[in-house]
Amino acid sequence: MKPEWQNILAAVNGLEDNSLVQPGETKTDSLICPLASETVLHVTGDGAELFLQAQFSNDIGALELPGSQLTTWSSLKGRVIALLRVLKISDGFLLHLPTELVEPVLKRLRLFASVPVMKDGKPLKQKTKITIEPRDDLLVLGVSGDKAAVALTEDGTNLPEETDATAVLATGGWITRVRDTADAATPRFEIVADAKQISDYWGELSQTCVAAAEAVWRLQNIDAGIPSIYAANTESFVLQMLNLQHLDGVSFKKGCFPGQEVVARMQYLGKLKRQMVRLQHVGTAAPKAGDEIYKEGRDAAVGKVVDAVGDAGNSCRMLAVMAIAELSEKLYLDKNAEYPLELLDLPYETPLAN
Repeated sequence: MKPEWQNILAAVNGLEDNSLVQPGETKTDSLICPLASETVLHVTGDGAELFLQAQFSNDIGALELPGSQLTTWSSLKGRVIALLRVLKISDGFLLHLPTELVEPVLKRLRLFASVPVMKDGKPLKQKTKITIEPRDDLLVLGVSGDKAAVALTEDGTNLPEETDATAVLATGGWITRVRDTADAATPRFEIVADAKQISDYWGELSQTCVAAAEAVWRLQNIDAGIPSIYAANTESFVLQMLNLQHLDGVSFKKGCFPGQEVVARMQYLGKLKRQMVRLQHVGTAAPKAGDEIYKEGRDAAVGKVVDAVGDAGNSCRMLAVMAIAELSEKLYLDKNAEYPLELLDLPYETPLAN
């Protein structure tokens, strides 16, 4: 856990990371979760929007101020390198993604961090430099539940009502509505703000909300059908395999981006053979991102785990990209068929799998 988060937990509640509520240990949906494994990048420069528009799968140009969207950055082969949330702010863009991917993403993005200067709709030979820097002063806080929503409006903030909509918090930072686990019955938000502001929010919200571990937020994301890309599964999937066409994570009209030809061909000419589903295992086995899934009697894997979180009830829920043709078969975490899996519903329509 980042030192900034350790300081906040110790100063406000006398907590430590290992004392936060774990998945399955509370039934309330009013939670605050330190998203301590996330790092925020700041993209600035006159051509920042053009640069990101040319790199990412979603339509950066369609973002309002402030605005937010899920998007992917892919290889030329169409494989997702990273899944990010983009925030448009007054002086550029904030991107947040897992810290373990920051170094390779920064290194590769910076190779392309310049765009032509435009005049009368035409590019000139000169280029403008784009700056991409980590913002260690900014933290990300996950907040869910009606009690949290009420507390957040007490400073005069009008909370965003639509998924991916963003508002500026009256006392500082940005708040984005994120997809809930079941038709937005429980409001969920992500706050990006500096450590002082996050400390203030934590102190206020902890009066009515349960302080929960980041794993609780990850489990909520799994139940919302929102994938996460880590080092273990980077460049493993085309974005449609991760259901991002159902999560407003791609624009098929925005124009070129790395891997766009592969994505467009799959969308308009091909047939999707693999798709992300939600699964559950009850027992002692605990898979992790990148682990493989099997069906009985076959040595070759038929799927790969995207993310998985176990809870206190000896149950584990996960998202996995599966061969669609195998979804009617009995699935297992191992070749010996000792650890069975149950297929669960997703809270949105995926026509080929449902």
